[in-house]
Amino acid sequence: MTLQLPKIRWKLVILALILLTVLLFAWVSWEFNQVTSQSERHNYYYSIDLSYNTTIENVTLFLPVPELNTTPMFVTSLLNGTAYGVSPDWNLSVVTENGTPMLAIRAARMVPEYHGYPIAIEPGTSVLPTTLVPGHEYSGDTPVLIPVTVAVMETSASEIDTRNPVGHEPLFFPGGTFTTGSCVTPACNGPVYDHPVPVYISYTSERPSVISLRVSVQGSNAIWKGGWASNSYSDTVVLEIADGAKGWFEGQGKLVTAEGVYY
Repeated sequence: MTLQLPKIRWKLVILALILLTVLLFAWVSWEFNQVTSQSERHNYYYSIDLSYNTTIENVTLFLPVPELNTTPMFVTSLLNGTAYGVSPDWNLSVVTENGTPMLAIRAARMVPEYHGYPIAIEPGTSVLPTTLVPGHEYSGDTPVLIPVTVAVMETSASEIDTRNPVGHEPLFFPGGTFTTGSCVTPACNGPVYDHPVPVYISYTSERPSVISLRVSVQGSNAIWKGGWASNSYSDTVVLEIADGAKGWFEGQGKLVTAEGVYY
């Protein structure tokens, strides 16, 4: 009996170590899941990039606004002027055209901003080059036209349906016609749809003008699991007009779904 006692104690020690290992693994897994759960994010982004190569006046723009069940989304901070990039000289409102809510931007005058190219600074240089003052016209010193960017970010308490956003998530002109599209560069993971989106532009100018527009809404889910994993959908409308064209135009809308990694 005395010879068996150390063996029994050794087995008890091994069982205790195994139990401790299991408990430690369970605790670490619980802590990891807690951190992972707390890191989860669901965000929407609505942005407008607008550029005009010369001063334009008496401006009225009706731009697509994200819409869900005929309700315009993400416009509160735009209308109260707290969104990023909203000029204090703009008058913003939501109007309904042909049953579709649109963001109306009105301004007496919009003046472009041109910047110079970045200037390289050699190591050890004691006298720094003079920073060029931005201009309002194209010139040799200021050849880079800087678009006006307006952006809104809002969070969601629930997961965003990035696989099937049509009918479930805010899109531009969701009552329009969606046709199967393509996405070449870069290749897309999920279905892509092309759809026309109406845009209205009216203004006056003393010189020939080129107006470029890019409006986008994106919804994304993200989580930290030893590294960030995310998935998203995006709906983007682009339009460029020249030679003083005004009135209603058909913007090129592209809906990209199921981008990224699902966890």
